[in-house]
Amino acid sequence: MNKLLNFIHQLALKLGNNPKLALMKLIQGGLLFAFGVLMIFVADNLLLDSLSREIIALLGLGIAGIGITWSLIGYLSMSVLRIYHMLNKKD
Repeated sequence: MNKLLNFIHQLALKLGNNPKLALMKLIQGGLLFAFGVLMIFVADNLLLDSLSREIIALLGLGIAGIGITWSLIGYLSMSVLRIYHMLNKKD
């Protein structure tokens, strides 16, 4: 159990150590998500019914999912150290 707590402690310090990097991850993830949604929109509205249309839409869905995950990592990186310090206050 002590190893798990030590791992969580080290992970919290590593993720929350650089807020500029976390903000960049959040922005990059949002842009990646927007690009994926744009690909889905283009495939749905501008391309004719075909297998390539479905493949482009599936690729856009994958890119949007990666963007959401990347944004989530950035958001959690920004907030995890603050939450960690609030829970470990020795007041």
